[in-house]
Amino acid sequence: MRRIMIVKEYDNAQAFLDDNEAALLEQEAVSQLILYNAYQNLTAIGCKSCLFGIVQEEEKNWLYFCNVAPYKLAVYSAIQEDLNEAVSVLAEYLGNNHIVISGIDARYDICQEFMEQYKKQIPCTFVHKMGVDIMEIREVNEINAVDGLHRTAVLEEDKIITDWMIQYHIEALDSEMDYEAALKKADRLISEGRIYVYENMEQNIVSMAAASRELVHGIAITYLFTPEEFRGKGYAASNIYYLSKELLEQGYEFCTLFVDKKNPVSAKAYEKVGYQIVGDNYEYIAIPAEMNA
Repeated sequence: MRRIMIVKEYDNAQAFLDDNEAALLEQEAVSQLILYNAYQNLTAIGCKSCLFGIVQEEEKNWLYFCNVAPYKLAVYSAIQEDLNEAVSVLAEYLGNNHIVISGIDARYDICQEFMEQYKKQIPCTFVHKMGVDIMEIREVNEINAVDGLHRTAVLEEDKIITDWMIQYHIEALDSEMDYEAALKKADRLISEGRIYVYENMEQNIVSMAAASRELVHGIAITYLFTPEEFRGKGYAASNIYYLSKELLEQGYEFCTLFVDKKNPVSAKAYEKVGYQIVGDNYEYIAIPAEMNA
C-alpha cells in the first residue's frame, strides 16, 4: 500500500524544536537558518507571521521548513535522494492555505521543484538573488599568514566599519543598508567585541569579519569584507585564520560562513585555512503576479 506524505504544522517554535531540534542539530551549519528563526521566536506563543513544520511519511521526515516574516521560506533536508514528491506536497499545502511567501532559501534542487509547483498554486515569478556555499571548520590548518595584526575593531573605527558593512550588503547580498542602521549595528558589534579586523604593516585596517551569530554548538562568521584595493593579498584569509583559531580555542565546536558561489577564489582561500563545503543555499525572491502586470 502506498504511503502518503503529509505536512505537519506546529502551533509554535517550541513545539517544533521539541520534535525536531535533535535532527536539525546533526547538520547545524546547513540547517542554521531554520534553527535561528525557531530560537528567535521561542517566546511567541501564537505568532501569526510564523510557520514551522515538516513534511513526513509515517516516521520519516523528508523536509523541515519555516516561514517567518519578513524572511523567506527556509527549507532544509538531510536527504540527498529525490525530494520532488515531498517538495510538491509542501508547495501544494502552502498554496491551498493561501500562504504567500516572499521567497525561498534552500538548496538548489529543492528550490527548483518548489518554484515550479508553487507557481501553479499562487501565480508569481521567482527571481534568483544569490547562491552560496555553506562552509564549516572544526580544525584550523597552519598557513603562512600575511604580515600584519589581527585584532578587534575599536569604536573610533566605526565610520569605516559602517562604510564596509554597507559595501558588503551591496556586493554580497545585493541589497542596500541605511547608513544610520549600519552605524548603529557597527557600534553594537564593535562594543560587543564581535568585529575583527586585519591591520597591515602600514597600520591601516584592510579586512574585516564579524563573529555575529552564536549557534548551539558553533558560531557564524559574517560581514567578510576586504576593500577592492587590498584584495588578492591574503588579508581576508589571514583574518579568518586567526579568527577561526581564536573562536575554536574559546570552545566553539565549529565556525561557519557563507561564500558567494560567484566568488570561488575566496572559497579556495578559506579551504586552505581548513574550511570545508558542507552544503549550499540558494535564495529566490517571489514577485506576485499582480506586480508583474
